[in-house]
Amino acid sequence: MSAASQTLSTSTSRVLYRRTIWWVIWSFTEQATYQGYALPRLQVLTGRSWAAILSVGFGWALQHCFLPFSLDAKQLLFRFLIFLPLVIVMPVLYPRLRRLLPFVIAHWAMDFILTLMTIK
Repeated sequence: MSAASQTLSTSTSRVLYRRTIWWVIWSFTEQATYQGYALPRLQVLTGRSWAAILSVGFGWALQHCFLPFSLDAKQLLFRFLIFLPLVIVMPVLYPRLRRLLPFVIAHWAMDFILTLMTIK
């Protein structure tokens, strides 16, 4: 196999993985990590819901700055600011519902729509 066809094969595999498997798994993983694990523990540690919500929201928005990876400062700031309202609202709503599944489904739907928008 030539280097060019091997690179194409690797590139195609990455695209297929990102568009078929990664976003399905990651929606659940993010919700379980940020809302199911970090939020309740930070609420207990800080004794304040607002501090836990802001901490979780900041970390969650920061993570989304680098997906996909870019070192463009304007792009990083844009991604942070565009995700911040959503990742603050979800932890505000989660303690009222105490169920991750609705958030996983909503997150999955958002990721699915974004995946469809990026298919060329």
